[in-house]
Amino acid sequence: MTAHVPGAARPLFTGDIVSFRFPHSDGPGDKDRPCLVIHVDDATGEVVLAYGTSIFPEKLTEFSLTVKNAANLAVLNLVKPTRFLCKRRIRVQPSDPRFASNSEGDVLIGQFPGEGISWGRLYSNLPFKTPDRERQGIHPKTAKPTPENRPLFVRRKPRAAIVV
Repeated sequence: MTAHVPGAARPLFTGDIVSFRFPHSDGPGDKDRPCLVIHVDDATGEVVLAYGTSIFPEKLTEFSLTVKNAANLAVLNLVKPTRFLCKRRIRVQPSDPRFASNSEGDVLIGQFPGEGISWGRLYSNLPFKTPDRERQGIHPKTAKPTPENRPLFVRRKPRAAIVV
């Protein structure tokens, strides 16, 4: 299962980490970020990329791979601790212009070692979404904080003034 991306030194395989302009909800535009290839579809030639982030929620999220220790970061060519959220993913063609080349002109950042992770089983265990839905991007909703677990000093919506 491989897919050749223009600008990549070699075809992409599952377990590869690539630089991709993944849409994010923090503001307008996209941001180059490391993304993990979790599936290569031989029938369509597409790859499914998992979102990579350096923001770590307190709870370990289901279907995520976290790289924190310095030795693993060096092996994977990552600059800072990264969590790959497999539930947040996108299906793209290898020719997608959002693949971002590094200074050497390569989109490939690193690769997880071959042993230890069954990529096919990981992908098949994810909540099912159609390929069309994956092409649009899967961004699971996050839970809104309730008043009980909201931080103490948070800006709240202004209340209507009461005139007595």
